Amino acid sequence: MLLLESCVIALLLSFSYKIIERILRVVSKQQERFAVYYWGVAMIGVSVLWKNSYTFGTMQNVKTVLPLFLVSLLGSLLISRSSGYSPLGTSHTINFLLAPPIVEEIAFRGLVLPILARHPALGQLHSNSILDISWTILITSLLFAVSHLQYYRLNRQSIRFMLFAFSGGIFFGLIAQVTGSILLTIPLHIAFNGSAVLYANFAAKKSTTASRAADSFFELTFI
Repeated sequence: MLLLESCVIALLLSFSYKIIERILRVVSKQQERFAVYYWGVAMIGVSVLWKNSYTFGTMQNVKTVLPLFLVSLLGSLLISRSSGYSPLGTSHTINFLLAPPIVEEIAFRGLVLPILARHPALGQLHSNSILDISWTILITSLLFAVSHLQYYRLNRQSIRFMLFAFSGGIFFGLIAQVTGSILLTIPLHIAFNGSAVLYANFAAKKSTTASRAADSFFELTFI
């Protein structure tokens, strides 16, 4: 597969959610709200057809990447506090916790990463005894970040989302590249989204409690 063809496929995969959503909007607007699930089925199907995908890859070099996995997990739990993610409603929260993390890992680390990694031109930028940082990882991370504009409009908040996605994508890409699998990146992604939800809920409850306390103080003062 030529580099140009690989890049075109990578772009299509990166924005495949929006493509599927638009198709569903034309075919059946009632099904549009299930776009993420259709997206998941499509990405699994592509992974079955693409024999070199990391989606169903058996994990390798787990001991080598374990320290990076633990550091990434700790970092995800800490920085998610500032992510700004705050899904509304039970269904949106469940989707945010499970569907996007799993499907995005299949799309980007399971498919886009190995598709681009086949080309020597996108090879190493830095290498040591543990990890190889390549153009492939950086490009995949950039596509992962920009792809978030499928869900949000371009503004200050979405730029923050993209910065988090880009930095996280580098670590996720490194882990997937070393292990040849997404079995470690999926729990990392879920951990980040899950802790972001917990922080958002805690902040909301704290704000509600403070508001109620202020109201009680106002009533006691002026009654």
